[in-house]
Amino acid sequence: MPDSAGSRLAAGARQWARLALALMIIGPSILLVYAWVEVLNNPGLSLVDGYWIGRTPWTPLGIVVSLAGGVGGLLAGSVAIAIQGGWWRRFLVLPASVAAVLWWATALGILPYPRFHGPDPVTFAYSEPTQAALLVLMPAALLAAVCITPRIVSAPRTRMRRVPRPAEATPALQDDASEEPPV
Repeated sequence: MPDSAGSRLAAGARQWARLALALMIIGPSILLVYAWVEVLNNPGLSLVDGYWIGRTPWTPLGIVVSLAGGVGGLLAGSVAIAIQGGWWRRFLVLPASVAAVLWWATALGILPYPRFHGPDPVTFAYSEPTQAALLVLMPAALLAAVCITPRIVSAPRTRMRRVPRPAEATPALQDDASEEPPV
């Protein structure tokens, strides 16, 4: 039986979700390695201090890769889940999308945020990394991971029980009832 267009689209979305998960690992890894290099070059600094030094091109590159993975994971995961997800998977799409839309609306300057005047998503993600991680990367990673995990389909069951014998049985049936059933 040939695959339907929906199943091919969902399979492609799952491939994009895998790529997005890889980007969401590579981007923060770039930031972590760069912060570690700063710590090694300047003894006495912490990893957080190394992050806040923020030299180009590594810090913006790590942030852009992370955000690209977040957007890709959110979109690909949402598409795959909408096509072939169960009810609880589809329910996860709404809060994850709302969180990412709120972050992007703030990063693009649509929603006001104290001490930040957009549109500049890279600067917003650099200056508020916790919000970027909580509102973009974590929901996107959740959707991407959920869409690539296989759905467990339960085996169909008849759910039928034995029908009890009636109380007023014929003598022939009563003789059969008195015997123990074979094991």
